[in-house]
Amino acid sequence: MFKLFFIPILFFITITTTLSQSVETYAGHKRAGVDLMWFKYFKNKKDDRTPFLYFSRNRANTDYQNTPTAFGSTNAVSFNFKNGLGIVAVGSLVNVGFTPKAGVQYVKMKGDFLFFGWLVADLKKAGNVDLFGMFRWQPKLHDQWHLFSQLELFPVYNPKNEFWSLTQRLRLGAKYRGWAAGLMADFNQSGVDAFTQTNNAGGFLRHDF
Repeated sequence: MFKLFFIPILFFITITTTLSQSVETYAGHKRAGVDLMWFKYFKNKKDDRTPFLYFSRNRANTDYQNTPTAFGSTNAVSFNFKNGLGIVAVGSLVNVGFTPKAGVQYVKMKGDFLFFGWLVADLKKAGNVDLFGMFRWQPKLHDQWHLFSQLELFPVYNPKNEFWSLTQRLRLGAKYRGWAAGLMADFNQSGVDAFTQTNNAGGFLRHDF
């Protein structure tokens, strides 16, 4: 029973202790979890933005059957050109171990719209190729109210085994100042020829610092 209370407790603790820019907690019909994200350009001594961008994301989730918690930490440093393209080095830490990756990245921020994504490959023999894209749109609704909508697409392919893992994450709700809440849905399809499908639907609560 402790695990059922661990996720929301961790969320409120991290609001006051973490250095992340956003903290999200979610609860679906199959799993509950937290998502901490940091997305920031380095600045020089004059406080001007440099081409170097740091991205960090830490996710943890568990089901309601007392199985081990799934954990993933992704940290990346990229050098970005003025057109949005860049080169990126990524370190991924999950339950089974650490994997370095490298590839290309693209960032686009305009008004209420944000796109952040990359194409990277594992720096090891017979590794995976990852394509990640996050689309976020937050148009103003009224005064300090905004629509919060976010879509993530995360296909992973292993050329040696011809194995696919296709993940989609959707968030849709309303945002007031730094707080957003609404509906969430996560989907995954994995396999070679016949795909196994999983899904998790429920609600989310998010705070941007």
